[in-house]
Amino acid sequence: MSETSRRELIRIAEDMNETSNDETRQFISRIVGDLSGLKPSIAFVGQIKAGKSRLINGFTGQAEYLPSDVNPWTTVITDMHFGHPSGRTEGAEFHFFDNHQWQALIAEGEELRNMFPDEEDSYKREMIEEQVEAMKTRARLRLGDSYEQLLGQHHDLEDLNSDDLARYVCAGDDPSDSETHDPGSDRGLYSDITRKAEVYFDIGHFPFPLTVTDTPGVNDPLLIREEISRQYLKESDFFVVVLSAHQALSRADLKLFRLMQALELGQIVVFINRVDELGGGAEDAGKVRSDVLDGLEQALGNSDIDVLMGSAQWAHYALTGDETGVNHDDVLAWLRAHPEQMKQYLDGVEEIKQGPGPISREGVLRFAAMIASGLPDLRRHVTQALADGPRSEQLRMAWQHLNSFAQGELERSQAELRALESEDGSATVDLDENNKTLGELRALVAEKTEVMTRDMDDVLANLRGVMDDTVAEAVSAVVRGPDGNSPLLAKGAETELNFTPLRDRMRELIQGATQVVRQRMLSELYAIDMQANAALRALPGWQDPVDNRMNTSAVRWFRPDTTALTRGITVELRVNWLSRLISRKSVVTRAERMIVQEFELIGDDLIDTARENMMERLKTVLDHYVALLGGYLEHRTGSGETNAQAEAQDAFDRARRIADELETVFGPVRADEGQAKAAE
Repeated sequence: MSETSRRELIRIAEDMNETSNDETRQFISRIVGDLSGLKPSIAFVGQIKAGKSRLINGFTGQAEYLPSDVNPWTTVITDMHFGHPSGRTEGAEFHFFDNHQWQALIAEGEELRNMFPDEEDSYKREMIEEQVEAMKTRARLRLGDSYEQLLGQHHDLEDLNSDDLARYVCAGDDPSDSETHDPGSDRGLYSDITRKAEVYFDIGHFPFPLTVTDTPGVNDPLLIREEISRQYLKESDFFVVVLSAHQALSRADLKLFRLMQALELGQIVVFINRVDELGGGAEDAGKVRSDVLDGLEQALGNSDIDVLMGSAQWAHYALTGDETGVNHDDVLAWLRAHPEQMKQYLDGVEEIKQGPGPISREGVLRFAAMIASGLPDLRRHVTQALADGPRSEQLRMAWQHLNSFAQGELERSQAELRALESEDGSATVDLDENNKTLGELRALVAEKTEVMTRDMDDVLANLRGVMDDTVAEAVSAVVRGPDGNSPLLAKGAETELNFTPLRDRMRELIQGATQVVRQRMLSELYAIDMQANAALRALPGWQDPVDNRMNTSAVRWFRPDTTALTRGITVELRVNWLSRLISRKSVVTRAERMIVQEFELIGDDLIDTARENMMERLKTVLDHYVALLGGYLEHRTGSGETNAQAEAQDAFDRARRIADELETVFGPVRADEGQAKAAE
């Protein structure tokens, strides 16, 4: 669905809210809020000096907006909001660290490092702590007495220029270095305490609102920058991993990919930048791309990550006219080697020729450079993936709920109009009977909710016991080793214990238990649906709506979040400290106890998260259904009998209009949706 469809759904929902009952209005307001805030995010990640900032400038069309010199950034995540739900299109907000957030940064980083450790990780925490203290010291020197007052605060600038940006996100001179520091410069004034920058733009050339995020580079000598980037990974919906054509898929790159895979993140695309700097042009670039694909396959298994290529430098020239470092023969050679891009270029030139103004050589060259840069292809790839992914599913679900309300209102108003038109009035709606029925149905829903909750808690309580037994048995087998020969007592500087089978078994257990809960919930929801429909049909003059089935999609498609299983177990990765213990037996016993405790905590997190998510989905299904029933049963009439029929006709006409508008947005209920309903 397009951005136009999203806006139209919001308009229709707000229109429906004007005459809805309280329960329906509450639910529709939630839909409006979800649709208004639907703003996927794209994070650009990768090593330092891979050209991320200049690439983002080309991707967003904001030439030279983000500084792209060798080392402009400090510990700053920069979110560029295009078409923000608030309606804001200019200015920026800068959020400052507080002491708690600095400490959380250190603690959370330790957890991520433990997932895929290397020989350098043993001293990284100490270095990061030192760097955080150095940041605080620099900030105190720069800010003086205002330092303490600024912690945890934020600055909101209505307008923003490059000098403003430099004050908050660029490193600047070290104020403790008298030889290099310029006391008159405010570059980097707030950079050491700036946690995050949010910059606002209009929607630009994107098809729907989104956020583009520039992250500090991984493999940065200043480890705190790398830590910021790694910890931000869970915050985005889509990732562009930027590789340099000169050193594509290095050890640091592979470690980043493994971490992203372990965290079960969203969609990923790889962009190999700086192909313009390869001596062999398209031929060398093709070899680099092939090597990257092979490397990803070997490192990640059945990887389906797309790999695109291009040049941020060419895009920079296309946007600014700055020809520095641009060889036009190389640009044209690249287009000739890539027929699809050549076709885009030729079609675009023909379109330019049809325009009102004269066509210039420079304009054609800059257009060629933009196509060859690969940025238009990257933009299409990312926005299409987002449109076809979670964004599309959210819009579809919103439409289904709104359509249920609309069809219910249409049927109700039609029945009311039919009753008023009857000569003997025998079909007149009994308001007291309707209210009584609605109250009984609400009580039924509350009763069944308690039953489903108790049943779920019983299943999950049993799962906790099974999970603990599984953990204890598996950890003991690994730590104590075959025939009682513990690998912890083997010679060598360090020992790695393999708990992958245990993690896989824990994943199977949580998936199996939640499947049982899900099926039992669906059975109870089906029972509610049947009893409610029977109660409605018993009402005098009741006529079934076209579609009054409960929408159980939120429960039916539930899958447990298993992110907790990617958490590292410190003892399983590093056991050098064990050598300091005296008793060999106590070494094994203590290690076993510690590892069991950590895996039990992981199991608790799995179960608690699953329960919370399932309850939220169950509430969504039942809130929607109760609101739908309220819409069916509520009887609204005018203040006088003489105009009751006219008002009923108006209500029917309005309901018909809204139903037709919804059908125009999404079309009639499709076959796959019908099959999904039948599957319930």
